[in-house]
This record gives sequence, structure tokens and C-alpha cells, in this order.
Amino acid sequence: MSEILRIDDIDKACINALLENPRGSWRELSLASDIPEKKLSRRISKLFDEQIIRTVVELNPLVVNKGFTVHVWLSIEIGKVKEVAQFFSERPEVRVVFLTTGMADIFLEIGLEKPIDLHPWIHHFVTQIAGIKTVETQVVLKPFSWASKLKKPSAFPSVISQHSLSQDELRFIQALSQDGRISIKSLAENIQMSEHKTLKMMTDLLEEEVFSIRLDFEPNLIGYDTEAIVLIKARPESVSEIVKVLSKIDNTRCLFGISGESQFFWHILCNDLSDLWYLTTEKLSQLEGIQSCNTNMITNAYKRAGYMRKAETFTNS
Repeated sequence: MSEILRIDDIDKACINALLENPRGSWRELSLASDIPEKKLSRRISKLFDEQIIRTVVELNPLVVNKGFTVHVWLSIEIGKVKEVAQFFSERPEVRVVFLTTGMADIFLEIGLEKPIDLHPWIHHFVTQIAGIKTVETQVVLKPFSWASKLKKPSAFPSVISQHSLSQDELRFIQALSQDGRISIKSLAENIQMSEHKTLKMMTDLLEEEVFSIRLDFEPNLIGYDTEAIVLIKARPESVSEIVKVLSKIDNTRCLFGISGESQFFWHILCNDLSDLWYLTTEKLSQLEGIQSCNTNMITNAYKRAGYMRKAETFTNS
């Protein structure tokens, strides 16, 4: 039986402040949430200690030319869904594992080193796993917004500058991945670099959008009880305008350009089923160029951002 994790309004205020500023100081977060610093620091430390929330460092594969992100949809034999989901949750290359309704039973997001690795992963590995009936793949071609961290419209260049990571930068990112809120002093000591150089490296890499720091959390902790992945088919001439509109919608968690029949992978958080219905009918109908959409509700998350979920059930007290 899953452990029930309870949060209150103070916890939710802390989470909202961290969403806006994952590396904010206690003072900055206190001012943003209107919670006294000591109380805020205790609550946030507890949320991290209990793994209810965590900071995540994500490389931008389009900038660093490193990694190959693929979405995999699996149809599973009756009675084997949980077993297969648990199996993939334990694989290091699998970042996300959702149970879904709609086009498949399980959704995976995987990270491979290069495109040539996909064929053996699917045909020599996945197809040999008992219980899997069908497999469908989509390659992420362009990220427009990452989980709850929108990119500015001006950040969609037609020509993307490549950045080759140095050994110092790789060590920096690896250390930051262990604790996204680590102080510059501790980070500098960890990678044996001066504080000034460490701070400059972080500033430069963030400005170049080499990586992003965000907060990973369970959506229902802050009132989003319905979560879905919407695959959108659109006319090519309308893509730019659709990106601008969908990126600005508060419900948007991720928006990617993908390969395959659909042009967009739109991961959304909704208050309830009525909210989901409004977004996928009335809201999308207002956008010219959308030809069709396929809505797949997420019923359970086994893994997010590369981390196994501590519990399946969360409640607000």
C-alpha cells in the first residue's frame, strides 16, 4: 500500500515560490511566499528530504548536441501493465514512465546517446520483453518549453548555436545535478574551482541555454488533479503561431516539436476533467492550422525526470 504524503497551504506556497526561482535564497523565497525565513527553510528542507520535490538539471540537446530524446508508446497485454511499467522505471536511460489512456497503455521518454542507438534499443531489447504488444516511437526534434519552465518566444532561433562542453563544464553540471540548490561556495569547492569562475560559468551556461534548472514535483500537490499528453497535428505554415500561443498557456508543462504524424507533443496540467475538455476543444479550436488532436490522460506516474516516485498517492491536508 502506498504511503500517503500530506501537504498544507504553507508547503504549497513554498513549492510555488521554488517553481519561479529554483535557486532562490531563503530571503528571496520568503519574500515571494510571504512566509518567515526560518519556517520556510524548515518546510522546504523537509520537502526535499522526503523527496516530495527535487531540483532537476537538464541539458538542452539542441545546444550541446548531446543526447537523443525519444518518446515511446507501448500497448501491453492485460494484467502486465504494472509489471512492465516497473521494469522500465528501473532502466537508467528511461527518464519518464506514465500509465496512460488513449493510444497506448504506457508512455516512456528515453534518452539515448545518438540516433543510431534507437534501432537496437527498440528491436533488440524492447521487442524481447514479455507482455509488450505494440511499440510506437516519436523523436523530439525541438523543445519549446520544458516542464513548467517556459522559454521566451525570442528564444526560438532559426539557427541554434552549438556549445561543446569542456571537462570543467561537465564536472560543473554533474555536481549541480546532485543538488540544484547547492551554494556557489560549496559548488566551487566540489569542482575545485574559484567561486568567481564557478559563478561566471553558471551565468554563461544559463544565458546560452545550455541547461536549465527546474523543480520536479507531483502536479496534484498544487491543485492540478488531471494531467494529459495531447498530440497535435497542424499545418506547417501555422506552427510558429501555435507555438507562441501554447507556450503562454499556464497549463503547459512541456511543448515539443516531434517526428511522426503529429507535429506537437503538448503535456498539460489541468484542475479537473472539465478544464481538460475546455483546453482540448474550445481553446484549440481558436487556433488556425490545427487539424486534429489526440488526448491521452496520465493515470499514474512511475517515474519523472529520471527519478522513481516515492509514493503513488499524495493528498492536501
